[in-house]
Amino acid sequence: MAYPTSYQLFQFGSDPFSFKFEDYEHRPAFTVEKVAKDPNLIVKISRRDEWALQHPGIMGPRNAYLYFGPSNCPGQLAYGNSEPTAMSLYLQKKKGSSNSRYFFAQSGREFKWKILSQRRMECHDARNLIAVWEVVEADAGYTAQITLSNAGLGLVTEVLTTLTLNLMSRQLYW
Repeated sequence: MAYPTSYQLFQFGSDPFSFKFEDYEHRPAFTVEKVAKDPNLIVKISRRDEWALQHPGIMGPRNAYLYFGPSNCPGQLAYGNSEPTAMSLYLQKKKGSSNSRYFFAQSGREFKWKILSQRRMECHDARNLIAVWEVVEADAGYTAQITLSNAGLGLVTEVLTTLTLNLMSRQLYW
């Protein structure tokens, strides 16, 4: 069976703390939702089983949790039941004026989100383009889309979690 070389998910909603991704068949793929706010905000990013079962190459955690500090300052991120780590480790700059944000996947491989504009970001590893996120025209029926390579599909929860974290950091002026 031949597999596509890229996969598209469509983002519904522009609030980085509450939105969803669906595939072209309208299957929910991921949800981003606030799950607590007392005393600090907790956001859950969930990969949906119905969608994931369509893609045998998906690995990694089903969920990620973003634990914010006071006044929504950067807190911690945990994949599934793993130990939380600092959010700042997923938003690292290598140069002060850089538009790129680097992170290490659970596999130990380094990736970067290159922020090209308010409307477009690209995720790369050392050699390949992993994902492209871009805002679409207002009449498209959805807010944005992400195109994932086969390699990106394998770590889709980490790609979408770090994308969401970048969108949040932009809104919160981190």
